[in-house]
Amino acid sequence: MKITSKVLLAAALATGAAGVGASTGATASGDELTPITVGILPIADLAPLFYGIEEGYFAEEGLDVTLEVGQGGAALVPAVVTGEYQFAFGNYVSLMLARQNDVGVQIVVNIVDGAERDDRGTNGLLVDPERFGGIEDLAGATFAVTTLSNIAEVTIRTTLRNADVDDSDVEFVELGFPDMNAAVESGDVDVAWQAEPFVTLGEAAGLVNVADPMYGTTPSMPLAGMFAAESWLGDNPELADAFHRAMTRSLEASTDEEAMRATIAANTQTPPEIVEQIALANWNPELDIEKLAMVAGLAVEYGILDAEPDLDTLVRSAD
Repeated sequence: MKITSKVLLAAALATGAAGVGASTGATASGDELTPITVGILPIADLAPLFYGIEEGYFAEEGLDVTLEVGQGGAALVPAVVTGEYQFAFGNYVSLMLARQNDVGVQIVVNIVDGAERDDRGTNGLLVDPERFGGIEDLAGATFAVTTLSNIAEVTIRTTLRNADVDDSDVEFVELGFPDMNAAVESGDVDVAWQAEPFVTLGEAAGLVNVADPMYGTTPSMPLAGMFAAESWLGDNPELADAFHRAMTRSLEASTDEEAMRATIAANTQTPPEIVEQIALANWNPELDIEKLAMVAGLAVEYGILDAEPDLDTLVRSAD
């Protein structure tokens, strides 16, 4: 198993999008693999996926994986629904919105939760310290987010309110993760809603992380997972279960921090010193349904969702 091009984190710094082929063709026993395409984002949260591909977990389940990079979960939904991608990585508010709009997608496996402690640093609100001293200064600020009316707004508004900061006049501008830090530096936006490695890259450039908006919403907030089209899942339950098993095995291996950093270094062009500094994600294959319901409630409160979703239909039950 090999990944044919280094792409994810550093290539995205310049381009914001790219593709990765991860192809084996056949198992050791000579059985042909089933090709699948997985849509991903240019963030470090997906290190377990790369690791599982490299270690042959997906090939052992009969899957030949190709990765394609997008900007946000909402942008990946159409590619999944049309069958261009079989799976994709997306945040849960995006998927709730899709279901609200009668787009049949289901969560297949949880990938990442927000930080379980306030000093973990996997996500951040990055500012220019010459313009802002801390979160208390962010009333009326303009925030760069990957997708409008989505999980970013939920976490930003909740974090501000929990810090007794008025969120009534904040504004949101849609940018890719790789473009956000430069927009803060140039003054085009005030705050970057960031994920790793861009938190560490921003700090290295002189920006300051004033809050983790995921932790500021709730510790271990369910953030994102792999999803698929409900119709495809119904037609391909065995492939879905195989993907779930391989992804779960990959996530279970994420407790080996050295292996995760080595995977990021091997499959990206991220500078080694940055790889060693970035805060690794809070990976977890188990989805906390109670906290997911809380996130849905906040999205309704802020007018992002019309009503709380039926989580029983949003989340696929794996065999």
